[in-house]
Amino acid sequence: MPFAQKDPLPDPELLVPHQTKEVQELIDLVNEEDLVSFIVSEIGMGKTTLCEFLNQALPEKGEGDIVSVFLHGPSIESGEQMLRVILNRLELRVKEGDTADEFEQLRDWHENYPDFLLTIIIDEFPDISKNALNIVRSLVDLEGIVLILNGQENELLEFVEENAPALFERRRYILRLDPMNLEEIRELIMYRMAWARGGNYEARTIDPFTDEAIRVIYEKSEGVPRRALKLAGDAVYNMVEKDKQKIEPELVYEREKKKESSKSFWSFLPFVSE
Repeated sequence: MPFAQKDPLPDPELLVPHQTKEVQELIDLVNEEDLVSFIVSEIGMGKTTLCEFLNQALPEKGEGDIVSVFLHGPSIESGEQMLRVILNRLELRVKEGDTADEFEQLRDWHENYPDFLLTIIIDEFPDISKNALNIVRSLVDLEGIVLILNGQENELLEFVEENAPALFERRRYILRLDPMNLEEIRELIMYRMAWARGGNYEARTIDPFTDEAIRVIYEKSEGVPRRALKLAGDAVYNMVEKDKQKIEPELVYEREKKKESSKSFWSFLPFVSE
């Protein structure tokens, strides 16, 4: 399903341009090796999507040699687990159970590769286990490491200030994600549809949505990407169910939560082959 939130972006280059000035400023700060940056917003605004984009794009677009590691906060249960994930990404030997040795390997990595910058991106940081915070606190003291943390603003700031004050004091930048405008919501839906049609992004089109339907999606979603994608997906199901060829405004409404057909709705459309 092209509108499902579990689906990754088809290509980091296709992230819908949004707050590009702020994103570029964050990238510049990473290149300058500023220690800690936060990405904050309410639920559904695209924090994780942006962090996944940065995880893929920073090594490609950075001014120097950058290695990035993406960690999903709720899945990190201990500092030892976090260290192992980072070391595996750096292709270093992992000796399970010896945390001190593993941390020394990370310290030695920067000494052996001083021209490299390690960017650690932690998604939903307030949901990380407090058992892992000792490692996070230690990481900020190592040279050549930059941290990017995301979460809902008040929750993230309070969690960091209370549990990792060194991170709070060393924060350099807070990127606050705002709702998308009408044109950005339109692009968001067009990219997802082009992906479903096989990835011809140059020839992307809004069809079968009408311009009026896109406007209704924008208004009902209030510019929140997750809500917009949910409404767009439901609208396609509504079109198929009602045997329509176009998605008009009256088809833009949320469906009741129930198990849908496992077959993608795109398989029902004449212009898509799966």
